[in-house]
Amino acid sequence: MRTTIVIDDHLHEEARRLAFESRRTLSEVINELLAEGLKRMTRAPTRRRLGQFRGSITIADDFNETPPEVLRAVDEPL
Repeated sequence: MRTTIVIDDHLHEEARRLAFESRRTLSEVINELLAEGLKRMTRAPTRRRLGQFRGSITIADDFNETPPEVLRAVDEPL
């Protein structure tokens, strides 16, 4: 497809340099760069992972063995 676009001068010169160095046409280089840029932009964002909790929580089965000061602290209002 043929179209007209406006490209910043420094980007145009860099693309021309890449085309010259790789012995390809400017159109080939622009198409490759555009495809790579679109691929990066449309890639699904990676999900951030939080650190995993490592440890254990033990719940006492027998509250009769729980010290009375612990039971009082649990019952007190915040």
